[in-house]
Amino acid sequence: MFYLDFIRAVALVSILVIHFNATVTGYFTLPHKLFASVLPFGIYLGDFGSSLFFLVSGAALALTVPENQNPVTFYKKRAKAIYPLFWLAWVIFFSWRFLENPGYYAAAKSPTLLLTVLGLDNFAVAAGWVGTDFACVGEWFLGSILFLYLLFPLLHRGLRKNPWVTWIVSIPVCLGIHLAGWDAHLVAIHILEFLFGMQYLRMGSKSKVGIAALCAVGTFFLASFDSKITCALFSVVVFTVLAGVSRFLAFGWMRVLCARLAKLSYAVFLVHHVLIQRMVVPFDLASLSRRDTAFLFAIYLVLVFAAAEALLWLHGWLQKEIAVLRTAS
Repeated sequence: MFYLDFIRAVALVSILVIHFNATVTGYFTLPHKLFASVLPFGIYLGDFGSSLFFLVSGAALALTVPENQNPVTFYKKRAKAIYPLFWLAWVIFFSWRFLENPGYYAAAKSPTLLLTVLGLDNFAVAAGWVGTDFACVGEWFLGSILFLYLLFPLLHRGLRKNPWVTWIVSIPVCLGIHLAGWDAHLVAIHILEFLFGMQYLRMGSKSKVGIAALCAVGTFFLASFDSKITCALFSVVVFTVLAGVSRFLAFGWMRVLCARLAKLSYAVFLVHHVLIQRMVVPFDLASLSRRDTAFLFAIYLVLVFAAAEALLWLHGWLQKEIAVLRTAS
């Protein structure tokens, strides 16, 4: 559905901008040169982009996963969609970083390699489980979405059988966990975003507008209460608005562009941060001009999408070669 590709593209741009901005400002210790990092109501752009991804993920899965699919089948398909590309990107960038800077992972404990194998390495660092890990690609987002995938069969069944009970149970439980900080603010609030994305497909136009209006009011009044909750409410509003606006943008080249960005989004997500971190090494960030920052951003976009295309091509080639070997054996 075009609106999901369109919103995924908006989320992708947000993530690319915030990680570029964070890197060229020395993680916000230097003045911004091109982009602001904070949206209205004090919402961090990175949180906003991630929230849109969680919303889109919920909607996309609810749209594509058969209602009677066995949870084991679902988990196998998700693992096949997530892990091979992640491992391939990790091997490439770990090798590059290790050879270029042999001491980079000196403080990482060998047992934490298991976190990398599971795709939980950046999540574990963000959650405070470990101080230093072999984290290389993927961001904390990947660990969060893996937890949501784990819950998806239960949430999917709940929305089918009794949506009201599912929401009545989910809201206080998730808000309680979030406010208590038991999940390091990395999962619970995103369960509600994920759940709304799943619910969105079942809602009528009036319900969508009504929920968006309530969330807009909540965004205004809760702006100083909790940034993650404010971001979730704001993201629901933007998601609903973008879904509505998308019908006016669903013409030829826009459909093709958003479809391609959606297909590349996971590969871009895996490679973009490590690339910009390497790209800024030769620069004196404090003296970097606005013009040169713009040049750097343009080159960054070209290299990120080229790397993502190359990663997908290599992944496809390896799959074909493995299939040939299996057939031969």
